[in-house]
Amino acid sequence: MLRSWMTRLRHGLLLALLLLTSACEAEPQRYEFTVQPVGGPRGWPVWVEYLTFDHAWQTPGGGLSAGFERRPPRSGSINILAHPMSAPQSVQARWFSYRTQTFYEIDLALPDTDALLQQWHRDYPPPDYRHTLVAGFSGKGEVTVWWRARCRACGGDRSRDFHAPIVESAWAEEVEGDPATFRSQTQRRIDEGIIPSPWE
Repeated sequence: MLRSWMTRLRHGLLLALLLLTSACEAEPQRYEFTVQPVGGPRGWPVWVEYLTFDHAWQTPGGGLSAGFERRPPRSGSINILAHPMSAPQSVQARWFSYRTQTFYEIDLALPDTDALLQQWHRDYPPPDYRHTLVAGFSGKGEVTVWWRARCRACGGDRSRDFHAPIVESAWAEEVEGDPATFRSQTQRRIDEGIIPSPWE
C-alpha cells in the first residue's frame, strides 16, 4: 500500500512538473527598454493622441516637433516603462499634423521583434546598455520604428552605440477628426514661425 501511494505521488509530482514547465515555456520573455516617440521633421509638428503597443499597453505621446528626420530618429524625452515588457508585435497610433490639419492612424504589425530583442540584448547587455524603442511620426503621415542601444559604460564614446531599423517606413491612413480642436495650438505655431498658415 505504501509503495502504491509513493508511485501515485511520483506520478503526481511528475505531472505537476510537466505542467509547470509548460507554463514557463508559454510565458513570453520580457525585456528592459524605454520608449521614445519622435515627430517632425522640423517644420512639421504633430500631436500624438495615443501610442499603444499590441493593443494592450501605452506610453505618452503629446507634442512632437523634431527627430523624425534623423537616422536613427531621436529627440526629446524618453518614456521609462514601469517593468520589463515582452517584445511588441504591433504598434498603434493616432496623431494630428498641424501643418496639413490632418489626422492619421496606423495599426502597424512589426516583424519578429522577440528574436531581434533576444539577439540585441545578448550583443548589448543591460545594464551596460540602455535599450530604447524609437517610434517616429511625421506630419506627412509617415511612420518609422527603430531600436537603439546606448552604451552607458562608454562615457562620451558614442561609437559603441547600436541602432537598427525595425520598420524603415510605413504610411498611415488619413482619418476623420475635427481640426478645430487644435485651432489655438495651430495659431501659436503660426505666430512662432514654425509653420505657414494652413488656412491661406
